[in-house]
Order: sequence, then C-alpha cells, then structure tokens
Amino acid sequence: MVKQARVIGNVILLGAICSSLLWLRWRNIPTHLDALVLGILGGTIHGGFYWRRLFHRITRQDRRFGRNRIFVHYLSLFELLLAAATWSLYLLIALALLALAGFLLDLFSGHWWSIFMGSFGTTAALVLGGNIIRYERHNGTLYYQYDSRSWLGGEGLLYQRGKAVQPLTPKGKIMINGELWNAVSLNGENIEAGAYVEVISREGLTLYVDSLPQ
Repeated sequence: MVKQARVIGNVILLGAICSSLLWLRWRNIPTHLDALVLGILGGTIHGGFYWRRLFHRITRQDRRFGRNRIFVHYLSLFELLLAAATWSLYLLIALALLALAGFLLDLFSGHWWSIFMGSFGTTAALVLGGNIIRYERHNGTLYYQYDSRSWLGGEGLLYQRGKAVQPLTPKGKIMINGELWNAVSLNGENIEAGAYVEVISREGLTLYVDSLPQ
C-alpha cells in the first residue's frame, strides 16, 4: 500500500509545537498583547482559508474503499523541509541562515515574534482541526496520501481503472493499461465481465479491485 497519514494528525502536531512555543513565552505575553491579538486574528483567517483550499482537494468521496484522500507529494511540512535540505547543500545553508535570522529577530524584539507565531499557529490549528473533525463526523476519516499515479511499478496501479475480461467470482482477470492481470473482488462480490473496476491494492501479481459506481 502507498503510505498515507491522517490529516488531523499533522494538524495536532503543528498545534502542539506552536502552543509549546507560546507556553515558553508566557511571561512575555503581558508586554506583547498586540502580538497575541494579531496572531489570533491572523491564525483564524489563515485556518479558515486553508480549510477551504484542502476541502476542494478532497477526492474519492463517493468510493467504498480508499475514501477521502488528498493526494500530495509530501505527507508533512517536516518531510518537505527534509527533502529540500537533502536536495541541495546551498538550500540547506539558506534554511539554516533563515532560521538564525528568525532567532535573532525574535531575540532583539523581546520575543514579539515568538508570541505572534505561537498564537498564529495555535489558532490556525484549532480552526483547521475543528473543520476537519466536523467533516470526518459526516464523511469518514480524511487522509493525506502520496500521489502515486505517475509512479512506476505496482504502486502506480493504485486507483487506476481497468475492465473485467472475465467474471470475478470473486477471482478473475482484468485488463488494465493493455495488460492482463489476475484480480480479486475486494469485498467478495461478483463482478460481471465487461464491468469497469478500480485497483485498490496489490499483492504480488494479484490486484484487489472494486467495481466503479455506475
């Protein structure tokens, strides 16, 4: 199976990091109430807009298997930063200099930026998390998943469409991308020859499929 991660898990992790930063600076909050207020306002707006963006990227809401997916190239921000850092030494140096500049700016501003970023991230995570929980209550769990549609090998077959060339009862054969594959109906239901199916998973040379909605 292609790796996936719950969207709410990423949001909780980000919120925990930002709230920890805010907690570390709680003694400085009374002198920087403007940073706290601006962070809360900015986080509320950002969380709402970011949820709208995520919502429009949700796919497979009408499927029985592999529902509620957001296809991505990286499952988390930390994975993206790690990939960027390992991709180029110059980029790694630039990220380190940016982090140092941020630390110095925060230090000389009396931790104004820490309070702003902490309140911004915590509020955005709360708004985004609330919307995700509301969505999941009505539609099921929401996942980030690697976009494997352009991958080579078995993972590239995931969610691709094929056609049953003989009945699946529940085993049979399907044609996908001009190749003949052994296939099994994932939930045990019979699938008639000529019906279109979708690949849900693979085990060796056998594909596990589900019939597509008519």
